[in-house]
Amino acid sequence: MTHSLLVEDQPSRVRVITLNRPERMNALDGPTLAALELAVRECSEPERDIRVIVIRGTGRAFCAGSDLKWLAESGVLHDPAAHLRNQDRMQSAFEALESARQIVIASINGYAVAGGLELALACDLIVADEDAQIGDEHMRKNLLPSGGSSQRLPRKIGMARAMYYLTTGRRMNGREAERIGLASWAVPGPELDAATLALAQDIATSDAHALASMKFMARRALELPLKDGLQMERWMQFRYRNESPAMLAGVQQFVSGEASSASASN
Repeated sequence: MTHSLLVEDQPSRVRVITLNRPERMNALDGPTLAALELAVRECSEPERDIRVIVIRGTGRAFCAGSDLKWLAESGVLHDPAAHLRNQDRMQSAFEALESARQIVIASINGYAVAGGLELALACDLIVADEDAQIGDEHMRKNLLPSGGSSQRLPRKIGMARAMYYLTTGRRMNGREAERIGLASWAVPGPELDAATLALAQDIATSDAHALASMKFMARRALELPLKDGLQMERWMQFRYRNESPAMLAGVQQFVSGEASSASASN
């Protein structure tokens, strides 16, 4: 794995992926994007039992977006074909996060701007430092996004709010991100790592098949009419019941608990 990315698999079935380019505020260059996609796709290998992935950054930023210096110095910026390939690389890495069977949590410290916001939007949950600085910022540089913010941000927070942030390039802090539904949870900065890891460990106690199915159903809810979504949910639940002993065990445990509570009340 490249030095620009640190990967740690914990006994709790959580993989922590750390962007490790603090001198560039964890900006995304080509090698980092390739390493990120590999680290995510590895989690689906049969011998691994990873149920939650945490994406975080070292230093004072989660991710400052695409590395414009690298784009210029590598020649990508001035080569249309190479530039398009790099955009494809970014979209492929972010798609890996969305399509992963694991639940993916972005842990936002400091700055998450432009491509950094797009990286977070590709994750399933966002936990943010209350004072984090989050924004799209492409308009500030007369650029257009290529990592998905124009598509994912309206789906996440609604068209009116998304257009405000997309067209002005203004930032929000972590508290505002939580208030408008971009972040799932905002916590004081010193508590961010512990809070994110505790959440990840809690989620990772659930059955892997159930987590993957829940993620699939919830993401499809953004695309399907309600009637079709409910039919899909019914079918997924029926299939999971027949394929997974964990569901039957969970129902039996619940029923036994109810019976015990009823006996105690009598």
